[in-house]
Amino acid sequence: MRNSVMFPPTATTIPYRLAGLAGLILGHRLIPSLGPYQSMESHRTTHHSQSEHHPAPGVYTARELVSGALPLLESVILRLGRDAPNRVKAKDTLIDGLASSLAITGRESTLPLSYTASDTSRKEIAWQAYQIGKSLVRYVREVINADEADPDLKIYSQCDGHLWTPATASLLLGSRSSGDLMHLYNEWLHRMVLLRDALLPFENYEEVPLLIASSNSRGLRDFEEPRKVFLLECLTGIISQSAIVNVAKAFTGASLPQGGYGLQYSQGLVLPAFLSGSPSLHLLRYHPVRLDDSRTDLLFDYEHPIYYRAPRNEISQPEQRIPPGAWPPPSLMTLNPQVTKSSIGVNIGSDPSRRILQLQLDINTGISVSVDLGQIARGRRYAYQACKNPKKGFASALLHATARTLAQPGLVTSTKKKGDNQVHVFPAKDPLVGLALLGKLYPENVILLDEDEAPESAEKTGKGFGARFVVLQAASSQRINGIHGA
Repeated sequence: MRNSVMFPPTATTIPYRLAGLAGLILGHRLIPSLGPYQSMESHRTTHHSQSEHHPAPGVYTARELVSGALPLLESVILRLGRDAPNRVKAKDTLIDGLASSLAITGRESTLPLSYTASDTSRKEIAWQAYQIGKSLVRYVREVINADEADPDLKIYSQCDGHLWTPATASLLLGSRSSGDLMHLYNEWLHRMVLLRDALLPFENYEEVPLLIASSNSRGLRDFEEPRKVFLLECLTGIISQSAIVNVAKAFTGASLPQGGYGLQYSQGLVLPAFLSGSPSLHLLRYHPVRLDDSRTDLLFDYEHPIYYRAPRNEISQPEQRIPPGAWPPPSLMTLNPQVTKSSIGVNIGSDPSRRILQLQLDINTGISVSVDLGQIARGRRYAYQACKNPKKGFASALLHATARTLAQPGLVTSTKKKGDNQVHVFPAKDPLVGLALLGKLYPENVILLDEDEAPESAEKTGKGFGARFVVLQAASSQRINGIHGA
Protein backbone atom coordinates (compact mmCIF):
# COMPACT_ATOMS: atom_id res chain seq x y z
CA MET A 1 0.00 0.00 0.00
CA ARG A 2 1.04 3.56 -0.63
CA ASN A 3 1.40 6.32 1.91
CA SER A 4 0.46 9.96 1.47
CA VAL A 5 3.66 11.02 -0.29
CA MET A 6 2.95 8.47 -2.99
CA PHE A 7 -0.19 10.33 -4.04
CA PRO A 8 1.43 13.40 -5.61
CA PRO A 9 -0.96 15.94 -7.11
CA THR A 10 -0.45 17.18 -10.64
CA ALA A 11 1.42 20.48 -10.78
CA THR A 12 0.36 23.13 -13.28
CA THR A 13 1.82 26.44 -14.43
CA ILE A 14 -1.40 28.31 -13.58
CA PRO A 15 -0.78 30.97 -10.87
CA TYR A 16 -3.00 30.64 -7.82
CA ARG A 17 -4.30 33.90 -6.40
CA LEU A 18 -6.06 34.69 -3.14
CA ALA A 19 -8.98 36.94 -3.99
CA GLY A 20 -9.30 38.22 -0.44
CA LEU A 21 -5.66 39.30 -0.51
CA ALA A 22 -6.13 41.49 -3.57
CA GLY A 23 -5.09 38.70 -5.92
CA LEU A 24 -1.85 37.89 -4.07
CA ILE A 25 -0.11 34.97 -5.80
CA LEU A 26 0.64 32.03 -3.51
CA GLY A 27 2.19 29.70 -6.05
CA HIS A 28 0.97 27.45 -8.85
CA ARG A 29 -2.24 25.47 -8.82
CA LEU A 30 -2.23 21.74 -8.04
CA ILE A 31 -4.69 19.12 -9.22
CA PRO A 32 -5.30 16.73 -6.28
CA SER A 33 -4.68 13.02 -6.86
CA LEU A 34 -8.04 11.69 -5.67
CA GLY A 35 -8.80 8.02 -5.21
CA PRO A 36 -7.23 4.82 -3.87
CA TYR A 37 -5.22 2.30 -5.89
CA GLN A 38 -8.48 1.36 -7.57
CA SER A 39 -11.32 3.66 -8.47
CA MET A 40 -13.82 4.30 -5.71
CA GLU A 41 -16.52 2.46 -7.69
CA SER A 42 -14.31 -0.62 -7.82
CA HIS A 43 -13.62 -0.24 -4.11
CA ARG A 44 -17.34 -0.21 -3.35
CA THR A 45 -17.98 -3.57 -4.97
CA THR A 46 -14.81 -5.63 -4.89
CA HIS A 47 -12.45 -4.39 -2.17
CA HIS A 48 -12.71 -6.74 0.79
CA SER A 49 -9.07 -7.14 1.76
CA GLN A 50 -9.76 -5.07 4.87
CA SER A 51 -12.39 -7.08 6.70
CA GLU A 52 -14.14 -4.07 8.23
CA HIS A 53 -14.61 -2.19 4.97
CA HIS A 54 -12.31 0.70 5.79
CA PRO A 55 -11.20 2.78 2.79
CA ALA A 56 -7.96 1.76 1.10
CA PRO A 57 -5.02 4.17 1.46
CA GLY A 58 -5.63 7.12 -0.82
CA VAL A 59 -6.97 10.64 -1.20
CA TYR A 60 -10.74 11.16 -0.93
CA THR A 61 -13.36 13.86 -0.91
CA ALA A 62 -16.08 13.76 1.72
CA ARG A 63 -18.57 12.47 -0.85
CA GLU A 64 -16.25 9.61 -1.78
CA LEU A 65 -15.82 8.59 1.85
CA VAL A 66 -19.60 8.58 2.28
CA SER A 67 -19.87 6.39 -0.80
CA GLY A 68 -17.14 4.04 0.47
CA ALA A 69 -18.97 3.49 3.78
CA LEU A 70 -22.39 2.87 2.23
CA PRO A 71 -21.98 -0.92 1.85
CA LEU A 72 -22.55 -1.15 5.60
CA LEU A 73 -25.93 0.58 5.42
CA GLU A 74 -26.86 -1.12 2.15
CA SER A 75 -26.31 -4.53 3.69
CA VAL A 76 -28.64 -3.61 6.57
CA ILE A 77 -31.39 -2.48 4.20
CA LEU A 78 -31.09 -5.57 2.00
CA ARG A 79 -31.26 -7.96 4.94
CA LEU A 80 -34.21 -6.22 6.58
CA GLY A 81 -36.23 -7.46 3.63
CA ARG A 82 -39.17 -5.94 1.82
CA ASP A 83 -41.06 -3.11 3.47
CA ALA A 84 -44.73 -3.50 4.31
CA PRO A 85 -47.11 -1.53 2.04
CA ASN A 86 -48.01 1.98 3.16
CA ARG A 87 -45.27 2.01 5.80
CA VAL A 88 -42.18 4.19 6.00
CA LYS A 89 -39.36 2.47 4.14
CA ALA A 90 -36.52 1.06 6.22
CA LYS A 91 -34.06 3.02 4.10
CA ASP A 92 -35.75 6.32 4.97
CA THR A 93 -36.01 5.45 8.66
CA LEU A 94 -32.30 4.67 8.89
CA ILE A 95 -31.19 7.73 6.92
CA ASP A 96 -33.50 9.93 8.99
CA GLY A 97 -31.75 8.46 12.02
CA LEU A 98 -28.43 9.69 10.62
CA ALA A 99 -29.91 13.16 10.10
CA SER A 100 -30.97 13.26 13.75
CA SER A 101 -27.51 12.18 14.92
CA LEU A 102 -25.84 14.87 12.80
CA ALA A 103 -28.22 17.60 13.96
CA ILE A 104 -26.92 20.14 16.50
CA THR A 105 -30.09 19.99 18.61
CA GLY A 106 -32.38 17.23 19.77
CA ARG A 107 -32.19 14.03 21.76
CA GLU A 108 -29.99 12.16 19.26
CA SER A 109 -27.58 15.02 18.51
CA THR A 110 -23.92 13.99 18.70
CA LEU A 111 -22.77 17.63 18.83
CA PRO A 112 -25.31 19.69 20.80
CA LEU A 113 -23.85 23.18 20.74
CA SER A 114 -25.32 26.29 22.29
CA TYR A 115 -23.65 29.68 22.17
CA THR A 116 -23.99 33.32 23.11
CA ALA A 117 -23.86 36.25 20.70
CA SER A 118 -20.20 36.92 21.54
CA ASP A 119 -19.09 33.27 21.27
CA THR A 120 -18.06 33.42 17.63
CA SER A 121 -16.03 30.20 17.57
CA ARG A 122 -18.84 28.02 18.93
CA LYS A 123 -21.36 29.78 16.70
CA GLU A 124 -19.25 29.12 13.59
CA ILE A 125 -18.62 25.48 14.51
CA ALA A 126 -22.33 24.93 15.20
CA TRP A 127 -23.35 26.40 11.85
CA GLN A 128 -20.61 24.42 10.14
CA ALA A 129 -21.79 21.18 11.77
CA TYR A 130 -25.33 21.90 10.61
CA GLN A 131 -24.26 22.50 7.01
CA ILE A 132 -21.96 19.47 6.83
CA GLY A 133 -24.60 17.22 8.36
CA LYS A 134 -27.10 18.29 5.70
CA SER A 135 -24.55 17.58 2.96
CA LEU A 136 -23.62 14.12 4.23
CA VAL A 137 -27.26 13.09 4.45
CA ARG A 138 -27.81 14.38 0.93
CA TYR A 139 -24.83 12.37 -0.36
CA VAL A 140 -26.26 9.21 1.21
CA ARG A 141 -29.67 9.72 -0.38
CA GLU A 142 -28.12 10.39 -3.78
CA VAL A 143 -25.71 7.43 -3.87
CA ILE A 144 -27.33 4.59 -1.92
CA ASN A 145 -28.16 1.43 -3.87
CA ALA A 146 -29.10 -1.55 -1.71
CA ASP A 147 -29.47 -3.75 -4.80
CA GLU A 148 -25.65 -4.07 -4.82
CA ALA A 149 -25.36 -4.91 -1.12
CA ASP A 150 -23.37 -7.79 0.37
CA PRO A 151 -25.82 -10.14 2.15
CA ASP A 152 -23.01 -11.72 4.19
CA LEU A 153 -21.20 -8.62 5.49
CA LYS A 154 -20.49 -8.80 9.22
CA ILE A 155 -18.71 -6.23 11.37
CA TYR A 156 -18.36 -6.01 15.11
CA SER A 157 -18.95 -2.43 16.25
CA GLN A 158 -18.21 -1.28 19.76
CA CYS A 159 -20.90 0.78 21.45
CA ASP A 160 -20.10 4.44 20.83
CA GLY A 161 -23.01 5.83 22.81
CA HIS A 162 -24.96 7.32 19.88
CA LEU A 163 -28.68 7.38 20.57
CA TRP A 164 -30.97 5.99 17.89
CA THR A 165 -34.28 7.60 17.02
CA PRO A 166 -37.30 5.67 18.36
CA ALA A 167 -38.19 4.63 14.80
CA THR A 168 -34.65 3.32 14.14
CA ALA A 169 -34.58 1.47 17.45
CA SER A 170 -37.97 -0.10 16.77
CA LEU A 171 -36.81 -1.27 13.36
CA LEU A 172 -33.40 -2.65 14.36
CA LEU A 173 -34.67 -4.26 17.58
CA GLY A 174 -37.69 -5.74 15.87
CA SER A 175 -38.36 -9.12 14.31
CA ARG A 176 -36.95 -8.12 10.90
CA SER A 177 -33.50 -7.40 12.33
CA SER A 178 -30.65 -9.20 14.06
CA GLY A 179 -27.58 -8.42 16.14
CA ASP A 180 -25.44 -8.33 13.00
CA LEU A 181 -27.61 -5.59 11.49
CA MET A 182 -27.44 -3.51 14.65
CA HIS A 183 -23.65 -3.70 14.56
CA LEU A 184 -23.54 -2.71 10.88
CA TYR A 185 -25.83 0.28 11.39
CA ASN A 186 -24.02 1.44 14.50
CA GLU A 187 -20.67 1.26 12.71
CA TRP A 188 -21.95 3.17 9.68
CA LEU A 189 -23.58 5.82 11.87
CA HIS A 190 -20.39 6.28 13.90
CA ARG A 191 -18.24 6.67 10.80
CA MET A 192 -20.55 9.37 9.44
CA VAL A 193 -20.34 11.22 12.76
CA LEU A 194 -16.55 10.98 12.67
CA LEU A 195 -16.49 12.26 9.09
CA ARG A 196 -18.72 15.22 9.96
CA ASP A 197 -16.48 16.21 12.84
CA ALA A 198 -13.25 15.76 10.84
CA LEU A 199 -14.64 18.21 8.26
CA LEU A 200 -15.63 20.90 10.79
CA PRO A 201 -12.54 23.13 10.35
CA PHE A 202 -12.88 23.43 6.56
CA GLU A 203 -15.11 26.12 5.14
CA ASN A 204 -14.93 24.41 1.73
CA TYR A 205 -15.41 20.94 3.23
CA GLU A 206 -16.77 19.48 0.00
CA GLU A 207 -13.51 20.25 -1.80
CA VAL A 208 -10.78 19.34 0.70
CA PRO A 209 -8.86 16.14 -0.22
CA LEU A 210 -8.59 13.92 2.87
CA LEU A 211 -5.67 11.51 3.22
CA ILE A 212 -6.02 7.91 4.33
CA ALA A 213 -2.37 6.99 4.84
CA SER A 214 -0.89 3.50 4.63
CA SER A 215 -0.32 3.63 8.39
CA ASN A 216 -4.08 4.04 8.88
CA SER A 217 -5.61 0.65 9.71
CA ARG A 218 -8.96 1.87 11.09
CA GLY A 219 -10.13 4.34 8.46
CA LEU A 220 -12.24 7.12 9.92
CA ARG A 221 -11.95 5.53 13.36
CA ASP A 222 -8.39 6.83 13.48
CA PHE A 223 -10.02 10.17 14.26
CA GLU A 224 -11.63 8.98 17.50
CA GLU A 225 -9.01 10.27 19.93
CA PRO A 226 -8.55 13.70 18.27
CA ARG A 227 -12.34 13.99 18.19
CA LYS A 228 -12.63 13.32 21.93
CA VAL A 229 -10.14 16.09 22.67
CA PHE A 230 -12.01 18.50 20.41
CA LEU A 231 -15.44 17.60 21.80
CA LEU A 232 -14.19 18.34 25.31
CA GLU A 233 -13.50 21.94 24.27
CA CYS A 234 -16.73 22.18 22.30
CA LEU A 235 -18.88 21.10 25.20
CA THR A 236 -17.07 22.62 28.18
CA GLY A 237 -15.44 25.91 27.21
CA ILE A 238 -14.31 28.31 24.52
CA ILE A 239 -13.20 26.53 21.35
CA SER A 240 -9.59 27.57 20.81
CA GLN A 241 -8.17 28.24 17.37
CA SER A 242 -5.40 25.72 17.98
CA ALA A 243 -8.02 23.02 18.62
CA ILE A 244 -9.66 23.76 15.25
CA VAL A 245 -6.30 23.61 13.47
CA ASN A 246 -5.39 20.34 15.19
CA VAL A 247 -8.63 18.75 13.96
CA ALA A 248 -7.79 19.90 10.44
CA LYS A 249 -4.51 17.98 10.61
CA ALA A 250 -6.17 14.63 11.28
CA PHE A 251 -6.58 13.67 7.61
CA THR A 252 -4.18 16.16 6.03
CA GLY A 253 -0.99 16.67 8.07
CA ALA A 254 -1.36 14.09 10.85
CA SER A 255 2.41 13.94 11.40
CA LEU A 256 2.69 17.66 12.10
CA PRO A 257 3.21 18.99 15.64
CA GLN A 258 0.50 20.69 17.68
CA GLY A 259 -0.32 24.36 17.27
CA GLY A 260 0.02 26.71 14.34
CA TYR A 261 -2.65 28.46 12.28
CA GLY A 262 -2.38 26.60 8.97
CA LEU A 263 -0.44 23.93 7.13
CA GLN A 264 0.89 22.54 3.89
CA TYR A 265 0.40 18.89 2.97
CA SER A 266 0.75 16.75 -0.14
CA GLN A 267 -2.48 18.01 -1.71
CA GLY A 268 -2.18 21.73 -1.01
CA LEU A 269 -2.48 24.41 1.68
CA VAL A 270 -4.86 24.97 4.57
CA LEU A 271 -5.07 28.63 5.64
CA PRO A 272 -7.46 30.84 7.63
CA ALA A 273 -10.61 31.34 5.56
CA PHE A 274 -10.74 35.11 6.07
CA LEU A 275 -7.61 35.45 3.91
CA SER A 276 -9.84 34.47 0.98
CA GLY A 277 -12.45 37.12 1.73
CA SER A 278 -14.61 34.97 4.01
CA PRO A 279 -16.43 36.61 6.95
CA SER A 280 -15.44 33.61 9.09
CA LEU A 281 -13.00 34.33 11.92
CA HIS A 282 -12.22 30.74 12.87
CA LEU A 283 -12.71 28.37 9.95
CA LEU A 284 -9.97 27.30 7.56
CA ARG A 285 -9.94 26.93 3.80
CA TYR A 286 -8.24 24.37 1.58
CA HIS A 287 -6.30 25.66 -1.43
CA PRO A 288 -4.94 23.42 -4.23
CA VAL A 289 -1.50 25.03 -4.28
CA ARG A 290 1.98 24.48 -2.89
CA LEU A 291 3.93 27.28 -1.29
CA ASP A 292 7.18 25.56 -0.25
CA ASP A 293 8.77 22.80 -2.35
CA SER A 294 11.48 21.95 0.18
CA ARG A 295 9.21 19.69 2.22
CA THR A 296 5.71 18.27 1.76
CA ASP A 297 4.19 18.54 5.25
CA LEU A 298 4.74 21.89 6.98
CA LEU A 299 3.11 23.66 9.90
CA PHE A 300 2.57 27.40 9.52
CA ASP A 301 3.31 28.76 12.97
CA TYR A 302 3.18 32.11 14.74
CA GLU A 303 6.34 34.19 14.92
CA HIS A 304 5.37 34.86 18.54
CA PRO A 305 3.34 31.92 19.91
CA ILE A 306 2.54 34.00 23.02
CA TYR A 307 1.77 37.39 21.53
CA TYR A 308 1.79 39.38 24.77
CA ARG A 309 5.48 38.47 25.16
CA ALA A 310 6.33 39.93 21.75
CA PRO A 311 8.30 43.21 21.68
CA ARG A 312 6.03 46.27 21.90
CA ASN A 313 6.66 49.85 20.92
CA GLU A 314 4.88 53.11 21.58
CA ILE A 315 2.67 54.34 18.80
CA SER A 316 4.17 57.20 16.79
CA GLN A 317 2.87 60.75 17.09
CA PRO A 318 -0.37 61.41 15.17
CA GLU A 319 -0.42 63.57 12.08
CA GLN A 320 -3.31 65.61 13.40
CA ARG A 321 -6.18 65.74 15.86
CA ILE A 322 -9.64 65.54 14.32
CA PRO A 323 -12.13 67.71 16.22
CA PRO A 324 -15.83 66.79 16.51
CA GLY A 325 -17.78 67.34 13.30
CA ALA A 326 -14.66 67.50 11.11
CA TRP A 327 -14.93 64.03 9.55
CA PRO A 328 -13.54 63.19 7.05
CA PRO A 329 -10.50 65.47 7.24
CA PRO A 330 -8.95 66.72 3.96
CA SER A 331 -5.67 64.97 4.79
CA LEU A 332 -7.28 61.51 4.88
CA MET A 333 -6.54 60.65 1.27
CA THR A 334 -2.87 61.57 1.48
CA LEU A 335 -2.44 59.26 4.47
CA ASN A 336 -4.02 56.26 2.69
CA PRO A 337 -0.98 54.22 1.54
CA GLN A 338 -1.16 51.98 -1.51
CA VAL A 339 0.66 48.70 -2.10
CA THR A 340 2.89 48.61 -5.18
CA LYS A 341 4.20 45.06 -4.71
CA SER A 342 3.16 42.13 -2.53
CA SER A 343 4.33 38.59 -1.82
CA ILE A 344 4.42 35.87 0.82
CA GLY A 345 7.80 35.29 2.43
CA VAL A 346 8.70 31.88 3.89
CA ASN A 347 11.14 31.71 6.81
CA ILE A 348 12.61 28.49 8.16
CA GLY A 349 13.01 28.26 11.91
CA SER A 350 14.90 25.81 14.10
CA ASP A 351 12.22 23.15 13.58
CA PRO A 352 12.36 21.87 9.96
CA SER A 353 8.64 21.03 10.03
CA ARG A 354 7.61 24.63 10.82
CA ARG A 355 7.55 27.76 8.69
CA ILE A 356 6.93 31.41 9.51
CA LEU A 357 4.99 33.12 6.73
CA GLN A 358 5.17 36.86 6.25
CA LEU A 359 3.07 39.26 4.24
CA GLN A 360 5.68 41.37 2.43
CA LEU A 361 4.59 44.72 1.03
CA ASP A 362 6.20 47.56 -0.85
CA ILE A 363 4.24 50.76 -0.24
CA ASN A 364 4.04 53.85 -2.41
CA THR A 365 5.62 55.94 0.36
CA GLY A 366 8.88 54.11 -0.35
CA ILE A 367 8.95 51.71 2.57
CA SER A 368 8.91 47.90 2.62
CA VAL A 369 7.28 45.98 5.45
CA SER A 370 7.05 42.32 6.53
CA VAL A 371 4.29 41.26 8.91
CA ASP A 372 3.77 37.79 10.38
CA LEU A 373 0.77 36.12 8.73
CA GLY A 374 0.02 34.31 11.96
CA GLN A 375 -0.21 37.58 13.87
CA ILE A 376 -2.48 38.92 11.12
CA ALA A 377 -4.76 35.92 11.63
CA ARG A 378 -4.71 36.45 15.38
CA GLY A 379 -5.34 40.17 15.00
CA ARG A 380 -8.34 39.54 12.74
CA ARG A 381 -9.87 37.12 15.25
CA TYR A 382 -9.41 39.55 18.12
CA ALA A 383 -10.55 42.69 16.29
CA TYR A 384 -13.93 44.27 16.95
CA GLN A 385 -16.36 45.26 14.23
CA ALA A 386 -17.63 48.81 14.70
CA CYS A 387 -21.07 49.17 16.23
CA LYS A 388 -23.77 49.58 13.58
CA ASN A 389 -26.05 51.84 15.63
CA PRO A 390 -23.79 54.19 17.56
CA LYS A 391 -24.93 56.77 20.05
CA LYS A 392 -24.02 60.34 19.45
CA GLY A 393 -21.19 61.91 21.33
CA PHE A 394 -18.01 61.42 19.25
CA ALA A 395 -15.45 63.64 20.89
CA SER A 396 -12.30 63.62 18.77
CA ALA A 397 -9.77 61.31 17.17
CA LEU A 398 -6.08 61.19 16.36
CA LEU A 399 -5.20 60.52 12.74
CA HIS A 400 -1.98 58.55 12.15
CA ALA A 401 0.22 57.95 9.12
CA THR A 402 -0.35 54.25 8.46
CA ALA A 403 2.90 53.72 6.58
CA ARG A 404 4.91 55.12 9.47
CA THR A 405 3.11 52.79 11.88
CA LEU A 406 3.83 49.75 9.70
CA ALA A 407 7.51 50.67 9.61
CA GLN A 408 7.83 50.53 13.39
CA PRO A 409 9.46 47.44 14.94
CA GLY A 410 7.49 44.98 17.06
CA LEU A 411 3.81 45.33 17.90
CA VAL A 412 2.52 48.88 18.16
CA THR A 413 0.38 50.02 21.07
CA SER A 414 -0.05 52.75 23.65
CA THR A 415 2.13 51.79 26.59
CA LYS A 416 0.90 54.60 28.81
CA LYS A 417 -0.30 53.27 32.12
CA LYS A 418 -3.35 55.52 32.15
CA GLY A 419 -4.78 58.57 30.57
CA ASP A 420 -4.89 57.44 26.92
CA ASN A 421 -8.55 56.95 26.10
CA GLN A 422 -8.15 58.37 22.64
CA VAL A 423 -9.42 56.99 19.35
CA HIS A 424 -6.42 56.44 17.04
CA VAL A 425 -7.35 56.18 13.36
CA PHE A 426 -5.23 54.45 10.69
CA PRO A 427 -6.37 54.80 7.07
CA ALA A 428 -6.19 51.43 5.27
CA LYS A 429 -8.34 51.48 2.17
CA ASP A 430 -5.98 49.05 0.46
CA PRO A 431 -7.01 45.59 1.83
CA LEU A 432 -3.40 44.42 2.11
CA VAL A 433 -2.52 47.46 4.18
CA GLY A 434 -5.48 46.71 6.42
CA LEU A 435 -4.29 43.15 6.98
CA ALA A 436 -0.76 44.33 7.70
CA LEU A 437 -2.14 46.70 10.35
CA LEU A 438 -4.00 43.83 12.00
CA GLY A 439 -0.66 42.08 12.36
CA LYS A 440 1.15 45.19 13.57
CA LEU A 441 -1.25 46.69 16.13
CA TYR A 442 -1.26 45.01 19.53
CA PRO A 443 -4.51 42.96 19.41
CA GLU A 444 -6.27 44.33 22.45
CA ASN A 445 -8.64 47.10 21.42
CA VAL A 446 -8.48 47.14 17.61
CA ILE A 447 -11.67 48.13 15.77
CA LEU A 448 -12.58 47.71 12.11
CA LEU A 449 -14.50 50.66 10.69
CA ASP A 450 -15.77 51.05 7.13
CA GLU A 451 -15.01 54.46 5.65
CA ASP A 452 -18.72 55.09 4.97
CA GLU A 453 -19.61 54.52 8.64
CA ALA A 454 -19.82 57.26 11.22
CA PRO A 455 -16.71 57.60 13.41
CA GLU A 456 -18.99 57.49 16.44
CA SER A 457 -19.31 53.77 15.68
CA ALA A 458 -15.77 53.16 16.86
CA GLU A 459 -16.09 55.10 20.07
CA LYS A 460 -18.80 52.80 21.40
CA THR A 461 -17.06 49.57 20.33
CA GLY A 462 -14.39 47.43 21.99
CA LYS A 463 -13.35 47.58 25.61
CA GLY A 464 -14.80 50.31 27.74
CA PHE A 465 -11.41 51.69 28.66
CA GLY A 466 -8.02 52.47 27.15
CA ALA A 467 -6.95 53.59 23.71
CA ARG A 468 -8.91 52.42 20.68
CA PHE A 469 -7.05 51.65 17.45
CA VAL A 470 -9.33 52.06 14.45
CA VAL A 471 -8.43 50.47 11.12
CA LEU A 472 -10.34 52.57 8.61
CA GLN A 473 -11.01 50.23 5.69
CA ALA A 474 -12.80 50.67 2.39
CA ALA A 475 -16.58 50.65 2.34
CA SER A 476 -18.00 47.13 2.38
CA SER A 477 -19.44 47.65 -1.10
CA GLN A 478 -15.93 48.30 -2.44
CA ARG A 479 -14.06 45.48 -0.72
CA ILE A 480 -13.27 42.24 -2.49
CA ASN A 481 -15.70 39.63 -1.26
CA GLY A 482 -14.76 36.62 -3.40
CA ILE A 483 -13.69 33.48 -1.53
CA HIS A 484 -12.08 31.42 -4.29
CA GLY A 485 -8.53 31.61 -5.52
CA ALA A 486 -8.47 32.34 -9.24
